[in-house]
Amino acid sequence: MLGVLWAPALMPWWWPGLALPVALAVPARIRWPALCALLGAVWALWHVQSTLDARWPAARHGEDVSLQGRIVGLPETRGPDRRFRFRPEAGAAVRGDIRVSWYRSEVEVAAGDCLDVTLRMRTPRGSVSPGAFDYERWLLAERLVATAYVRDAAFCTGAPPPPWTRLRQGLDTRLGAWLAGHPGLGLVRALTLANRNGIDDDDWRVLRVTGTSHLLAISGLHIGLVAGLFLFLGRWAWRRSAWLCSRLAAPRAGVLIGTMAALAYAALAGFSVPTQRALIMWAVVAAALWSARSARPFHVLALAGLAVMALDPLAVLSAGTWLSFIAVGAIMLLAGGRAAGVRAWWRIPRLQAGLLVALAPATLLFFDGASLLAPVVNALAIPLFGVLLPAVLASVALAWSGIAVLPLAFSAEALHLVRVGLGVVAEHGADLWVQAAPSGPALLCAGLGALLVLAPQAVPLRWLGVACFLPLIWPRPGLPHGQAELALLDVGQGLATVVRTRHHTLVYDAGPAWPGGFDAGDAIVAPWLRSHGIARIDRAVLSHRHADHSGGFDALARDFDMAPVHGRGDAPPCERGMRWEWDGVRFTVLHPRDVAAWDINNVSCVLRVQAGNDTVLMPGDIERRGERRLVRTADPEQLDVDVVVAPHHGSRTSSTRAFVRATHPEIVLVGAGWRNRHGHPHGEVLHRWREAGARLHVTGHTGSLWLRLGAPDDGFRLRRARDTARIWRAPPSVPMR
Repeated sequence: MLGVLWAPALMPWWWPGLALPVALAVPARIRWPALCALLGAVWALWHVQSTLDARWPAARHGEDVSLQGRIVGLPETRGPDRRFRFRPEAGAAVRGDIRVSWYRSEVEVAAGDCLDVTLRMRTPRGSVSPGAFDYERWLLAERLVATAYVRDAAFCTGAPPPPWTRLRQGLDTRLGAWLAGHPGLGLVRALTLANRNGIDDDDWRVLRVTGTSHLLAISGLHIGLVAGLFLFLGRWAWRRSAWLCSRLAAPRAGVLIGTMAALAYAALAGFSVPTQRALIMWAVVAAALWSARSARPFHVLALAGLAVMALDPLAVLSAGTWLSFIAVGAIMLLAGGRAAGVRAWWRIPRLQAGLLVALAPATLLFFDGASLLAPVVNALAIPLFGVLLPAVLASVALAWSGIAVLPLAFSAEALHLVRVGLGVVAEHGADLWVQAAPSGPALLCAGLGALLVLAPQAVPLRWLGVACFLPLIWPRPGLPHGQAELALLDVGQGLATVVRTRHHTLVYDAGPAWPGGFDAGDAIVAPWLRSHGIARIDRAVLSHRHADHSGGFDALARDFDMAPVHGRGDAPPCERGMRWEWDGVRFTVLHPRDVAAWDINNVSCVLRVQAGNDTVLMPGDIERRGERRLVRTADPEQLDVDVVVAPHHGSRTSSTRAFVRATHPEIVLVGAGWRNRHGHPHGEVLHRWREAGARLHVTGHTGSLWLRLGAPDDGFRLRRARDTARIWRAPPSVPMR
């Protein structure tokens, strides 16, 4: 199953037919495992193929479609914008759920609302860049077949929504009224309804630094707490009645009550994907408890894993699935092995240390870093949430039933105080976030080391487990002196470039950021830097102040040590004649001379980078006027370069014939979003560059681009992020305009 979903391409349907005779011919002792593996592969193949077949085709991207359907789940609200999951009625032109945005809407929408909408349809597409969130994979795992935004909408009538949908929306509305203006409202909504509308970017940063993000995802911890609490209380109350015990044994009654409570909580959380996985795991545990048979813990875990994969094969695409099962497996190892004989007060720190060891390889794989604060913070936060979660749910129930609202205010205040405390810890412990992106073999070696470290004492050579972690801290080979790496990142419609030398890092533009929306600095540039183990930016150059170039800077300034900055606020401007050298790589500013004499685009900082015999020109957003001045005033040898980052994203107002002739590059890189509304890069511009013999690569079509400069082989090692094929990812393409 894992091989099917993580393969570069979908296997053809005839492959299982060829594999079946082989599975039947193997020795009897491995025949059933082989047949089960084949069945799992076919099951996963069917699920992923049906989801991919339902995706909105790229050929119809941007088409307007009228649909009738219903809002599924609680809508997200950010200022005047709404976002929700929309399910068209059966037989519609779209065969699956759509992620819909409704911009600048004054209409309030709710879960379960029936809508007649005209949608501007978009095929599933996202930025592809090392270290960044894989949006296309997430869309597949969530079975979303398209994204869209509302062009026109009206309410309609139809069959009533499911009861739990009405319940969730009603409770969400009442929570907003009961706790209006309270800073703990967002946390109460997240823990009660899995509604994260009130959790802002600063909250997520604090949770990431302290390693406590999992506390707000209603998953195994939360379902287990609720089910276990009601199991205990139900069994205790049941034993008080001889009449009840004569009809059903108290242990079984407790299991039944705990399961009903877990099911109710999952419904309240909207049966989100993590909640479904946790509910399935609890169902397997409950079945073992109901049967009153002694089941080995790892057998129960294996059965839970099989159940999750059988009901949702796409769960293996989620980091949460892996982290959940690894954590539970580690707890089982620690509880059943060496940790069983230690004193009770020492169990929690020992358990947290074991979880840190167990989760470290997976955390580094999925997040390119790990928090050294996490074990200490979670050792306090998890027991605290074990008390707060039941208190919050009980106070919500009291308020909902009309008995009292005051306990809910106390619960919200307690959650807010926990958030304040985590903020203080994050502020003083931000340096304890370790950035690292080890290689695949190093992570596999560390995974083996974690198994050895957590193994029972009888396992020989356990001490080798510590040695297996050494490849994680082995220093990555740096660039040779005189060489550089240039990366043009896929930030959508905007520009963000990183230049690395042996010991230094330059960020030229930081990508777009919009209030309450996408921030490329936080979502794309920072993850790329972390994935390369970079903690300091030695120089930042913002070509000009337009938001599609400078918007992401604030996120970088918050998360990274920053040296000189040019082109922002009171920082010194970028002016012709500036030059510096790092590790044998030369940087020269060619434009502008007089900042005040130019409009915003033409004031862009034009930077030339030379590593060995290779040269790159980064002209920002200069247009015809700036290009003419540059061609007239610059030394012709300075403009004769090998690589050009196309001016102004390849707009029609740039890349004049004189500029193309003067630079005459071998490669042209274009920072532009896929099928963006500006039409960049323009067809005339593409034709000019191609006519000059240049090879063009557009980030929206190829993903992030990076190449080595100054290598002695006189060739560019250009790499494109979309060349790393995955079944959910659109392949690289070439703009044909």
